[in-house]
Amino acid sequence: MQTARRRLIYPLLTVLALLAWPLGAAAVEVESQIKAAYLYKFASYVDWPPAAFAQADMPVTIGVMGADEIASELAVIQNGRPPNSRAIEVKRVKPGESLSGVQMLFVGHDESARLKRLGDMVQSRPVLTVTDSAGALGYGSVINFVTVDDRIRFEVSLAQAEQNGLKISARLLGVAQKIETRKP
Repeated sequence: MQTARRRLIYPLLTVLALLAWPLGAAAVEVESQIKAAYLYKFASYVDWPPAAFAQADMPVTIGVMGADEIASELAVIQNGRPPNSRAIEVKRVKPGESLSGVQMLFVGHDESARLKRLGDMVQSRPVLTVTDSAGALGYGSVINFVTVDDRIRFEVSLAQAEQNGLKISARLLGVAQKIETRKP
């Protein structure tokens, strides 16, 4: 009797798992698309000091570390209308690689163990660090993605932005989930 149940249950579980897999993969893809769109739009709502760019007409370079799917989505989006009249350039950054020429750095969840060191590397430099890990504002991140009620939101550290010489638009702050005004 139990063998007959197993014969019925295992194929059913296998079919359910196969049906759920594409939905899970689709959810990850949609999440990557949303985060990439946020990153692209963040460039429109941040003012970098002139020294952040070697030339006035240089693009905003978004370095992506530990999130290849987001880098791929950004590469697709970057062909759209440039924010603030600046084009967007996407650079995949590997651990230990120079961050020179990067104005925005996205550190994916896969690289969260490196947050403290990366935060120290870009501290007081005109780099908008965006992360995807709980407590990342305490490690020098300026913007951190959070999930609230199954929606992707973000929190902002104004103290870190100021220390990096960045000015964040009130319009962006108006839609932030949380704003920290002091260094955590």
